[in-house]
Amino acid sequence: MANFSLEQNETSNFASFDYSKLTDKERLSTLENEKKLDELYKKYQPEIGEILYKQQQILANHNEGVFQQWYESKGFKRWKVYDYINKYNYVLRNSEDPQKIDIFENMSNTLQSEISKPSTKPEVAEAILNGDVKTKKEIEAYKRQLKAKDEQIATQAKMIDDLQEQEPQVIEKKVVVEKIPADYENLKTTNEQLEKQLSSVRSDLKMKKMQYDLLEQNTESAKTLEANIKALQQKEKSIDQRVKATIEFNDLMREIETFFDTKMASLRFKPLINDLYDTEASNKLSEVVNSVEFWVSEMRKIIPNEKTKIIEGEIIDG
Repeated sequence: MANFSLEQNETSNFASFDYSKLTDKERLSTLENEKKLDELYKKYQPEIGEILYKQQQILANHNEGVFQQWYESKGFKRWKVYDYINKYNYVLRNSEDPQKIDIFENMSNTLQSEISKPSTKPEVAEAILNGDVKTKKEIEAYKRQLKAKDEQIATQAKMIDDLQEQEPQVIEKKVVVEKIPADYENLKTTNEQLEKQLSSVRSDLKMKKMQYDLLEQNTESAKTLEANIKALQQKEKSIDQRVKATIEFNDLMREIETFFDTKMASLRFKPLINDLYDTEASNKLSEVVNSVEFWVSEMRKIIPNEKTKIIEGEIIDG
């Protein structure tokens, strides 16, 4: 008995049949029967797939292509055998979703084959279920779109990875902020006043020297004038020293304030002291604090006030 091949249904081309030879009644009846055949064919494909799948499991222990030899002896082609098995597995996987099974059974054979293939991407399967693609041509076009999208995503991901692998360039920039003392304006005014006094004394000194040159050195007026010149020179020197001392003092004040606000800030505002606890550094810090306290104490003794006065560089308590 000859083997019956189900491939006959796949290779028959009903579209090439000349329906013009038929009467209207014959044509309608023929089309109706074709529809029944198609529905029956689609319906039994999963059942055939189930039989083929079970037979595949029975012969799974044979590695010599026994299963292939068996289905070829029944007239099946390899691609169609696995098409049947794929459709059976699809129905089996979705057996608890009647709506999906109903949609699957009403699909064309081409769509059933595509959606049941293990290699079909979930996006393609979803598009088929939703009716977004209905022909083989539309499926292939949609696959190309997905491939282009995946390639674009892969390219962007590679660019991101390349950027992340690059070590960031660290640019160090030192910002120097000049600390302006709170009494800056007062100190500035004092300096300006001293500068004016010095300028006035220098002007007087210049005039006196001119007068001195006009007089005889051995005259009484010249001697008196010479004494005045020396007094003015001493006053000029004193004021000049005060100006220099004020400038130097301002610089020292800025350095001291900067030192305590920046260098020593970590000791006051950061938990550095806790980290130095019970170490030699803690003892050193205590010695430094004692030295600073001694310096402050000594400075308080020499700072002029209303009860002290300075005579020739010495401080005398009042």
